[in-house]
Amino acid sequence: IFLNLVQIGYSVWKRKEHMDYTGDPWDGRTLEWATSSPPPFYNFAVLPHIDDRDQFWADKQNGKGWVRPSKYEAIHMPRNTGAGVYIGAFSVLLGFGLIWHIWWLAIIGLVGMIGSFIARTFDDDIDYWVPADEVERIENARFALLEQQQAAQAAKVV
Repeated sequence: IFLNLVQIGYSVWKRKEHMDYTGDPWDGRTLEWATSSPPPFYNFAVLPHIDDRDQFWADKQNGKGWVRPSKYEAIHMPRNTGAGVYIGAFSVLLGFGLIWHIWWLAIIGLVGMIGSFIARTFDDDIDYWVPADEVERIENARFALLEQQQAAQAAKVV
């Protein structure tokens, strides 16, 4: 227990020194390591061009792992919805009612599920666009942190 407390204390003491802004603290090979940590609410600011199985690894080997794009475009995003939660809750009622032969509960669950499906089908407000200037602002902040970390790592080496 004592050594566990020592480890936690050391981690807290050195937390600024060991901070990783790249999103890739383990030098990963696949594309999920190409985003920041924590990741933004969109997948990629610019969709990566894939020519290799481990494209991010190949890009890092060629010095192109984190290249700032010259131009950003607006990103099309789906809106959040609670329909899945409602459908899941009604399916629990349906399943419970069917297993225990509580028919009125099963009917409520089935009708609620179908009603949720229909309500979601007629919902026209299902997407939005993230403006290019907002994407650029988020990515510029990320690249500033990357440059700061690269400068700190270069200072350690020298």
